[in-house]
Amino acid sequence: MTTISFSVEDDIKQDFDRWAKQAKKSKSDLFRDMVKSYQFNDYFDRVQDGMQKTLKELGIETEQELYDYLESDETYEDRIRHQRLSGRHQKG
Repeated sequence: MTTISFSVEDDIKQDFDRWAKQAKKSKSDLFRDMVKSYQFNDYFDRVQDGMQKTLKELGIETEQELYDYLESDETYEDRIRHQRLSGRHQKG
């Protein structure tokens, strides 16, 4: 384990001290929890970015379309095949 130090404004230090006391945790534990929360949010943002690409490939634009797709028996491959076929008909 290593020690880090950094400077913050007085009001941030007071908030941090208060949060640690309210949570009945050490400041180190509170900081670790904050880092874990940040890591989770960062991971979730990356997952959402990937989902947006997939939703676009599937032609799903609304929440209702997503629910309909999830409740259907259609597979990802079926949906992509339909997208390709409907794209060919539109061009012709």
